[in-house]
Amino acid sequence: MHEALVIPGDLEACQQVLRELAQAHAQLQRVHEELLSTCASLQDTQQQLQQEYDELQLTIQRLVHQLYGRRRERWQDAAGQQHLNFGDGDLAAPDPSIISAAPEEEVIIGEYVVRRRVRSRQPRSEQLPEHLERRTERIEPTLPAGLKLEDCEPLVVDVVETLQYDRAKVWVRRIEYPKYKLPTEAPLAVNVEPDTAGEQDVSGAPRANTVAGAEDALAVPAIADVATEIAVTTEVDADLDGALDRPSIRNEEQDVKPQPTATSGPAPPSTPRTASPPIVEPHGILQAPREPALCLGGRFGFGVATEVLFSKFVLHVPLYRQQDMWAQSGWSPSRSTLGQIVSTSAELLVPLAELLRERVLASPVLGTDDTPVTLLTPGVGEGSRQARFWLYRGPATAPFNVFAFTDSRAREGPDRFLETFTGTLTGDCYSGYVNIEKVTRGRIRFSACVAHARRKVFDAREQQPALSSQVLALVRALYDVEDRARPLDDAARLALRQQESVPLMAQLRAVLDSEPAKRVLPKSSFGEALAYWRNHWAAFQLYLHDARLPIDNNDVERDLRRVAIGRKNWLFLGSEDAGDRTATILSLIGSAHRHDLDVWAYLHDALEQLARGTRDLQALLPDVWKAAHPEHVRTFRTQEKEARAAARRDRRVRRRQSQPTAVPPADDNPAK
Repeated sequence: MHEALVIPGDLEACQQVLRELAQAHAQLQRVHEELLSTCASLQDTQQQLQQEYDELQLTIQRLVHQLYGRRRERWQDAAGQQHLNFGDGDLAAPDPSIISAAPEEEVIIGEYVVRRRVRSRQPRSEQLPEHLERRTERIEPTLPAGLKLEDCEPLVVDVVETLQYDRAKVWVRRIEYPKYKLPTEAPLAVNVEPDTAGEQDVSGAPRANTVAGAEDALAVPAIADVATEIAVTTEVDADLDGALDRPSIRNEEQDVKPQPTATSGPAPPSTPRTASPPIVEPHGILQAPREPALCLGGRFGFGVATEVLFSKFVLHVPLYRQQDMWAQSGWSPSRSTLGQIVSTSAELLVPLAELLRERVLASPVLGTDDTPVTLLTPGVGEGSRQARFWLYRGPATAPFNVFAFTDSRAREGPDRFLETFTGTLTGDCYSGYVNIEKVTRGRIRFSACVAHARRKVFDAREQQPALSSQVLALVRALYDVEDRARPLDDAARLALRQQESVPLMAQLRAVLDSEPAKRVLPKSSFGEALAYWRNHWAAFQLYLHDARLPIDNNDVERDLRRVAIGRKNWLFLGSEDAGDRTATILSLIGSAHRHDLDVWAYLHDALEQLARGTRDLQALLPDVWKAAHPEHVRTFRTQEKEARAAARRDRRVRRRQSQPTAVPPADDNPAK
């Protein structure tokens, strides 16, 4: 108990006690205010620490998901989940000019169900492909003593086929070029370069051979024809010490493997290649022209170069591991030799890559994205820095993928690549793109990728479950509209977007501007996701008014995955020139992949035709080459894509049919 307060008897002593008590009370009041201030500071600190803790937890979850989680971002409803619609009233009556998609969706479901049933009833085929070489072996049974095989009556022969594999075989092609002395009375023809003999110009007309001293360029004595025929073989590789045969397509009964050509496809072994005009020296010495090679005096064939490029940029095997692969075949090249083959091949492919670039830049719509790569800089700074590969993907009218390399992510690189482009650029909200329309004075417009913005909300959905569910539901509805609009023409697609996607975008904007969204901490992950939507809202809506534009940039991101996989294997680039060479090779490989081509056959033919000096580069474009070489199209890839698209389309149709059509009024409190 507190000690009892003694009140003095006189007035002056009583006043003194009151003054002391007032001073004590004032001091306690100051202490109380300091404690309140300290508590408020501690609460602010606790809230800040809690926010940092939540951010770290999200970071840990994101990293764990990247390491061990599923890669897909498909958002699925939980069991019994009610569907949320966020309109401001009943749906407007559908436009009678727009045909309802319900009958089409019923057809899609029916076709998919029938396709699944038919596929499930098909028996599994155990037969190996008929075009593969067969090497027959006959194993006779061991007969009992005293019996001969002739004494037994043959019944049937059981045939068992097993698929076998032989290592790639390296062999040496030895070409002899004999020289002949022509008779003195024989007419002499001038030297004709092998890269121009019989070559077609850009217009498609054959080029005439020039002859000196005779009316006919090929009017040479019979011995000249004999010399030319001796030097011609059915192998289209160049002079080399090592050539590669791929055992999956090689016939062991033949000495030389047939290779594809740009006009006639794989030639049969018995079909000789058309000989170039012979070379007649000034003193009447006749000799066949040299075969084309990767470089002047090159000793490696196009098969070797193709295998090196295919292994590094398609199978992602770095050069030092390729040394072991080649050593298994009997040839042990140095790493510098393999590097020289890569650089020489890239220089040969530059004209074709430039044509791909011209076609892509001439298109009205261009998708783009970038990915980092380590660039070595010996003796400069830390010895390395982060460079970039940029992918520019053309639309269906220019179906090519073009890569570009820059030593940084500065906007000078994209500006230099796009200096001749006029149209719309789609991609993420990279700082160099968001104001590109102002910088280029309207020559280039920018359309933002909805998938990027959705991904930011998806990654931070645990901070605001109610708000994130609204945003994700509306984005999914936008994608449902795009799924139905994909097979339509431009006019019908634009009408469907205007009727259904524009109202959905308006609802999404209402959610972003609602009071619960404004109360989200701006520095939190979810607050940054909402700010990403608000800051680039005009770019997100651009696709609603142009039917040629896609809703997202997912196709470009998917094509960039090959670079990411390769980067994990070859790790870095040794120089800026190596980056440019890699971009050239990736442009051709990426475009060939896009058309489901046999990349090995395509690269081999492109290298050979370019080494021969062809001027008909259009015939080497992947889409043109695909039409001319249907045997080199990976049809199983096309079938896989069609099956995945059918399953995805059926899943979305069933989900749309299960959702209610009524739209209740919006509520500022989505958690209610």
